[in-house]
Amino acid sequence: MHQSFINFRHYRYGLIAGVASLITLVTYLLDRPRVPPNGGTWLGYTLGTIAALLVIFLALFGIRKRSFRSTIGTAIGWLSAHVYLGLAALLIATLHSGMHFGRNVHTVAYVLMCLVTLSGCWGVYAYVSFPGAMMQQRGNLRRSEFLRQIAELDSSSLELAESISPQMTQLLAEGARRTDLGGGNLWKQLRSRDESTLLLGIGSAPRRSSLVSNANQRALIRTLAEIRPGRSSSEVALSSVQKLLELAGSKAVLLQRLRRETQFAALLRIWLFLHVPLCCALLAALCIHVVTVFLYW
Repeated sequence: MHQSFINFRHYRYGLIAGVASLITLVTYLLDRPRVPPNGGTWLGYTLGTIAALLVIFLALFGIRKRSFRSTIGTAIGWLSAHVYLGLAALLIATLHSGMHFGRNVHTVAYVLMCLVTLSGCWGVYAYVSFPGAMMQQRGNLRRSEFLRQIAELDSSSLELAESISPQMTQLLAEGARRTDLGGGNLWKQLRSRDESTLLLGIGSAPRRSSLVSNANQRALIRTLAEIRPGRSSSEVALSSVQKLLELAGSKAVLLQRLRRETQFAALLRIWLFLHVPLCCALLAALCIHVVTVFLYW
């Protein structure tokens, strides 16, 4: 069986987290404090201490995964523990609170912990689902290989266009230059919207030229399909136009795969822009929470 952070060492950390959660829940249900359950009872302090230590341990994963020479466990083992113990920490923190919330720093710390856990769950889903989808989209190709193949298609198209007319050569050269390759900022990558354009009417009067959307190469394909060579046109020219249509279709497929793969990669990165800052905010709120508790104990 393939070993990932989900089933690492036969679900070692999943079992540890499950047993710890079960013991914590049973202890909470059997406890009969003189006051309503809250963070100020002996069990509340115990669970709070455990939850705080777990949060600190989970935060150390960010250091461990960048310590390539570290011999303290494996990166995949740390990730597995990070995922499962993070879920257990949320349950323990919830029981620590005794379900008492208010407008204070203690509740802020708990809300931040919930947000960190939710963003972590999204990260788990992304890293389990997206790499397979990315592999399906691109096969064995990398982005650089996509770009190389697209460039080769453009080069072949220009060579064929030269055998037809200068206007056709200009049309395809402009189309290649204005092709959107799916780069840009993170928001553009997430939208995965093809913003390619095509300048039509090249060689005509300036007022008759128009810039139109060429998303998925539709405008170029439509323009090529509408070409009606005259009777005097050679079979070579007719064959060249047909070949241009095939090359445009192949380019459209590659561009779609490239944009989809870029979108998946952006989705894998974006959760870190939420998860890491939320973790830092949680650590700050946790410190304030602990200090406040000891000051007013």
